[in-house]
Amino acid sequence: MKPLCQLLTTLIKIVLTSMQPVSAETWESIAPLPEPNAGFAAGWVKGKLVIAGGTNWPEGVKRWLDKTWVYDPGTNQWTAGPDLPHPLAYGAGASDGQQLWIAGGTDGKQARKEVLALTKDLGWTHVGTMNQKVAFAGGALVEGKLWTYGGTPDPDDWKQVTTALRSVSMNGKPSEENALRREGMGIGLPAVVGLGGKLYAFTGAWMSAEKGQVQNSPEVAVYDVASKSWSKVTPYPVSARGVAAVALDDQHVYLAGGYGTDEEGFLDAAWIYDVRTQQYRKALPLPIKALTCLVKGGDGQVYALGGEDQKKHRSAACFRIPVTELLKGE
Repeated sequence: MKPLCQLLTTLIKIVLTSMQPVSAETWESIAPLPEPNAGFAAGWVKGKLVIAGGTNWPEGVKRWLDKTWVYDPGTNQWTAGPDLPHPLAYGAGASDGQQLWIAGGTDGKQARKEVLALTKDLGWTHVGTMNQKVAFAGGALVEGKLWTYGGTPDPDDWKQVTTALRSVSMNGKPSEENALRREGMGIGLPAVVGLGGKLYAFTGAWMSAEKGQVQNSPEVAVYDVASKSWSKVTPYPVSARGVAAVALDDQHVYLAGGYGTDEEGFLDAAWIYDVRTQQYRKALPLPIKALTCLVKGGDGQVYALGGEDQKKHRSAACFRIPVTELLKGE
């Protein structure tokens, strides 16, 4: 009787399991980065994911990286690409599906002002120079230009973070645009997205002279390229820095992760922002709590790549999920 009872129990479990609702809302784990990394530039280039530069902490020592890695979704493998001309992290990066651009950043010693482009033959080219060095700025492509917002000319001095907005043409010609004036308070590590001729800058961090430490901001500012004007919209639901953002379509932006207060630590919470209604709705969280990097691929997937998941620590974990799954409920 005992084997029969065990069989019946197993069958009952199978039936009950099959009756449970199955949710497709889940991140799929893919091949990890070749090494833990955060602060790199990333984009979709000719059907493949590309990451370049970044930092990690082997044996407790911060290391600045000059490697480029290319991920093939078809084989689920990372392969080495061309090295950057020097170590580089925390630059303003953006991709149009054909090329990846990086403006500024830091090599671990100083901020940079070069504009680099990964060309169609997967080689890095120095395409121009910005008017000023900057690191920890946000970047996005709008109206055929790479725009950088915020950041600091000195990576070690957050008192110098600015609200400067700059644009660089695809041939590397720089220009200075209007700076968003906010009572002298600059912003670093903003999440920047370009949509519909506008630049959306979410959250970030600034140095509080009163408290003597870096503070997070929930503020969201929008720059209209046509009118050359700034406006403020509904603040982000939480104050955070290092939030990752990606446009899902021409109306919705997925924002996730980052770092909250020291009590909150690293975050996995996510929201979808509707640019038309200026409202947020709670969205599927990240699979890890981290300052990760989000990239929308030409294959209809959103990729979450590595990131800072603990202080003085980096993750190599990578995930993906269909854009349609993140948009469920819209």
